[in-house]
Amino acid sequence: MTRFLFSLCAGLLAALLLTEALLRLLPVNSGVRMAATDAATPYAHHLPRQEFTYSHGWAMRNARRGTTNEAGGNNSPPPYDGAGLMLVGDSYIESFMLAYPDTVQGRLQGDLHGGVFTVAASANGLADSLQIARQLLPARRPRNAVFFVESTDMSGILDAATRGHNAFRLDGGAVSVAHSPYQESAWKPRLLHSALMRYLYYNLKFPDWVGGKMPRLGQTAAVAKPSAQQRQAALDYYFDALRALGEASGSKVSFLLDGDRVAIYADHKAGTASWQDGDRALFLAGARRHGFDVADMAPVFEQHWRARRERMDFLPMDGHWNSVAHRLAARQLLPLMRPAPRPAAGDGA
Repeated sequence: MTRFLFSLCAGLLAALLLTEALLRLLPVNSGVRMAATDAATPYAHHLPRQEFTYSHGWAMRNARRGTTNEAGGNNSPPPYDGAGLMLVGDSYIESFMLAYPDTVQGRLQGDLHGGVFTVAASANGLADSLQIARQLLPARRPRNAVFFVESTDMSGILDAATRGHNAFRLDGGAVSVAHSPYQESAWKPRLLHSALMRYLYYNLKFPDWVGGKMPRLGQTAAVAKPSAQQRQAALDYYFDALRALGEASGSKVSFLLDGDRVAIYADHKAGTASWQDGDRALFLAGARRHGFDVADMAPVFEQHWRARRERMDFLPMDGHWNSVAHRLAARQLLPLMRPAPRPAAGDGA
């Protein structure tokens, strides 16, 4: 029996070592380590000058290698003063699966005098984009500031903040933003040396699978769904704050609004919507009521799908925008951009 157990353990160890060696030769997602956040820097960003490998799913598709910039961003020059555009968003804009020329910002780079930079991180929501605006609009004063909005930004507008992110807080009739600081665990860099651990964590998302199968410890009751009045209060607070920041910084604030691609592909059959009922209309009405331009991608995606039957994302594997969607979005944004001021007579030439 002892010999059998020894042989079994030796075999398992050999299999693990062989798997580790094989995965080190493949484009396993390396993960991109997050920088610490606090009250002074209250928004998610990565460690600067960090080399990474990106791939998605068990088959490690969309493999790509890159390096974060000096500010910890991906697919972007570092933030600088007087840029033509600051683009703010989540993983759709961060776009680890695309090269810079294939992104919205990469396509607009040559069209906007002064260039562009992006500030984006996975899981960013509306409260995060407001904190980014508060930190960078007064300091950098870009001519244009565009904020990307997708379905979870509205459905989760009053969700609690995860580590490194922000959330709207309602206290009576007052709305504020609260930050949840992030500090990397000491064990994480050590575990990420293993390609097998990275494959389980990032490609297979094993912790998320386990978390979905096991009930949360200490969970006693469902969280009450926010009322329509609470959602509206948070949204109005967001729009009012952005409008004031834009005016004070001399930046034109606009929005880039995702379309419901799942419903478009299914010809709007019942039960196929990825946006909750009324969320897009609620955001559009509020943005326009507060005087913001919106590049609404819903009719653009709809028309493109009907004309070409060409997907604008990596579904069913991955719902992020592909290069087609980024190209279409850049076309919609360009006419909304405030142009560079013309040089005074006698200057330059």
